[in-house]
Amino acid sequence: MSSIFFKLLDNTMAEVCEREPAYTSAFPITLSYEGTVSACANHPLCNKLPPGALEQGLIEGLAYVAKGWIEPKQASAGTDPIAQCLCNSIVDALCADHGLLALQPHNRFNGSVVEVLSQQYSKRQAPGGINYYVRNAGTLPLLLINATGAPVAVWKQLLADSTHEFKIILPVRRGSDLFQGGLLQHVDIQTDSSDLASILDAESLDRFDVLAWCNGGKVAIDLTTRTSRQISSLVLLGPMLKGVKGVSAAPSNFERDMQPLLDAVSKESSLASFLSEAISKQPRTPDWERLRKTPKSRAQAFFSMPAKEHANAVVAMLTNAQSFINIARRVASDESYPMAQALEKLETRTMVIMGSDDNVVSNALASSAIKKMCHNSIPRAVLGGSGHYIQDLQYHYLRWLLTDFLAKNRSPQSTARMRVEGIGCS
Repeated sequence: MSSIFFKLLDNTMAEVCEREPAYTSAFPITLSYEGTVSACANHPLCNKLPPGALEQGLIEGLAYVAKGWIEPKQASAGTDPIAQCLCNSIVDALCADHGLLALQPHNRFNGSVVEVLSQQYSKRQAPGGINYYVRNAGTLPLLLINATGAPVAVWKQLLADSTHEFKIILPVRRGSDLFQGGLLQHVDIQTDSSDLASILDAESLDRFDVLAWCNGGKVAIDLTTRTSRQISSLVLLGPMLKGVKGVSAAPSNFERDMQPLLDAVSKESSLASFLSEAISKQPRTPDWERLRKTPKSRAQAFFSMPAKEHANAVVAMLTNAQSFINIARRVASDESYPMAQALEKLETRTMVIMGSDDNVVSNALASSAIKKMCHNSIPRAVLGGSGHYIQDLQYHYLRWLLTDFLAKNRSPQSTARMRVEGIGCS
């Protein structure tokens, strides 16, 4: 095996340790080796491998990841989901090593996003007063729309990566604190969209691509319906499309738990202080002992986690009372926006990327909305063993998807770990 194979496995191990450093010493890799080989052998990519390569790759890959893990266990009743994700990652690394996938390893950046923006980006201001950053390097303009009120640090792998050709445009959105997170004032989708349009006008861009995360996808969709002649392609990462008229409600765990709190604050804003303080004190790590004997539930909890360094930041918009009030207003405003009509008008070439275990947004709801409303077939890539934070924990997959779809104008391909299919009307 070449260094690509082992470096990709380093990226996989980093996904585990960045979420929960103690996990590898607390839970063994439990798998049925024969069952894993049999399941992987059925994947079309594995048919292109030389004879014996799959078995040898799994042996070497498992031996490599086991160096940082407590002793693997042979299972008689099948492979646990985390071990299966490891094996799928090994197969993807093997296929990349044999030139069947363009997936490349990534050297994780551990510095600060402030450092990145000050050294690799130029700060500018649109005529309307909206600030934004533009990457000094790169040739392919890419507008990055973050989740409303989320700190930008969760994007630092993309922002700091010097190996891609994207000239990233990062808005400092009205009312949001770019670095600390939080929503300082209520801003609706149309205002956000108009602000972004002013940035694009200031840059005099003829064509550009858009990458939007979570509820930033709603802003991106509105922007495409206003200025579709300029936008080459749109990538929706973990899109939150809750509240689309005509689509059955299927909220995520997070949405289901949060909605009563948001409704309560909308009716009585004085509750925001108590609720935001309660959220700030909630544990960020699951009770692993409680989940010890339920491997499927333990895996779902694990896969949905952010990196430990971002665990507090990703809920920053809910741990400040005023921000909580503004988030409640923004959620209500978003759900009153005519998203069904906007999706019907969406003609921009689009790709959707989802984490298989995302508990923040509803993959089922977003897929149903796109399938019901859109007139174009849209590729949907669902990455196994991932949650809402693919741009951080699985950045090497995101970079590959963006490069293929945006730079090389190719649709994504399925792998052992990633399932790709078309949704929407053909």
